[in-house]
Amino acid sequence: MQNNRKVTRSKSKHAAAKPIEDRQAIIDELGEVDRQYRLWTPGVNPYAARLAELNAIINSWYEGFDRELSDVREGARYRLEVKPCQYKRVLSPEAEAAAFERLKQVKVQDGTGKLVPLDPLSLFTLSQAMIVKYLGEAYLDEIAPKSRSGKRTYKLVAKAAPQLVKPKAAA
Repeated sequence: MQNNRKVTRSKSKHAAAKPIEDRQAIIDELGEVDRQYRLWTPGVNPYAARLAELNAIINSWYEGFDRELSDVREGARYRLEVKPCQYKRVLSPEAEAAAFERLKQVKVQDGTGKLVPLDPLSLFTLSQAMIVKYLGEAYLDEIAPKSRSGKRTYKLVAKAAPQLVKPKAAA
């Protein structure tokens, strides 16, 4: 199966900020800390703070990077596959007010089956899901278009499986 995902190398100002060896070391440390973080079971994880620091470092590499593109970076032991930014939509107060007024025009069935105007206050808060349900995705796109301004995600792929020591079975 052919992968049509755009993959590019960063040409941002952050690309030249760190030597390649430093970035490879950070990618490998992120992979190892992430692996250890997932293996830890007690309530307080000693890897959580370093994992957060490494995530912040990786995210700083992609400031100013095209939000639609993905990227692949190599460490000695891990490959970092950076995904495009997630979609995020923010409703402005004006967009909420417009949707609220439009909802007043929607008719719904009451308990007897009679069509009555929808009382927007019955919804209590106006969520994007409610706007889509009653007014449609196209209307939501019109009043609050989504953009790739959400958090960037990535996937770590171990090049060689780390050796784990398994306890021997009781004889």
